[in-house]
Amino acid sequence: MENNKSYSYHYLYVPGNKLEFIDKAIKKGVRNLIIDFEDSVPLNEKDIVRKNVCEFISNHEIDINISVRINSDNEIQKKDIESLLSNSIKNIFVPKLETNSSIIKEKLGDEFDSVIGIIETASGLNNLVKITDKIKLNRAAIGEVDFSADLGIEETSESLLFYRSQLVFISKSLDLKKPIAGVYKNINDLEGLKEFALYVKKLGFGGMQAIHPTQVEIIEKTFRPTQDEISDAVNLLQEIKLNNKKGIGVFVDSSGSIVDAAMIKKAEEIITQSE
Repeated sequence: MENNKSYSYHYLYVPGNKLEFIDKAIKKGVRNLIIDFEDSVPLNEKDIVRKNVCEFISNHEIDINISVRINSDNEIQKKDIESLLSNSIKNIFVPKLETNSSIIKEKLGDEFDSVIGIIETASGLNNLVKITDKIKLNRAAIGEVDFSADLGIEETSESLLFYRSQLVFISKSLDLKKPIAGVYKNINDLEGLKEFALYVKKLGFGGMQAIHPTQVEIIEKTFRPTQDEISDAVNLLQEIKLNNKKGIGVFVDSSGSIVDAAMIKKAEEIITQSE
């Protein structure tokens, strides 16, 4: 259930056993919603939650992007996939994605419109190139809590810097969309959230996962280009167009900076993200 009316940077989790939260999230302006089958759902509720979510999505017209985070356990994951496909639900997040995940072993990735793989283990990150040979990924995300636990490292910016940057680099080398950063766990610390969002944006991430609706607006404001950035990009592209007509390639713009192909690409990206 894809809706591409606007470019959004947040991906908000809603527990699969709390479907009443969906309407509240929509009213708060959420555009990308992930209904969770995994961590928020107890083992003894997996079957009924799966059934209820599939029925809910199939029976409601929802004018936002809806994805489902399936389970990482291979047997439960197979059941999740079978139920989603039988109900024409085609957008999923795959946690702890590795080469031996059911969606890869059963060759079911092509059945979905959008597959976002959550990298939460050393094996997942190390084998991301192999994974994309076996399944069509739209982009990758990082699950930093589980990733840190898998590596036995602290969940700090310093400890995770190398792995975050590696995910950005590999995503670019595979021509995937910019990866999605992990969650900011303290829902009351909005200033800390803003600082974190700006930090991962500078590292090259293209959005963030969120765990509470109050986080969405800050994520959007931080990742979305500012009016000044948009104006500068528009002016730069206009200046480039005029110079191209004069047969001028590389040139110095009005602020004294040299303009080359890299700056053009960045300006075009800002315009696209502002639409």
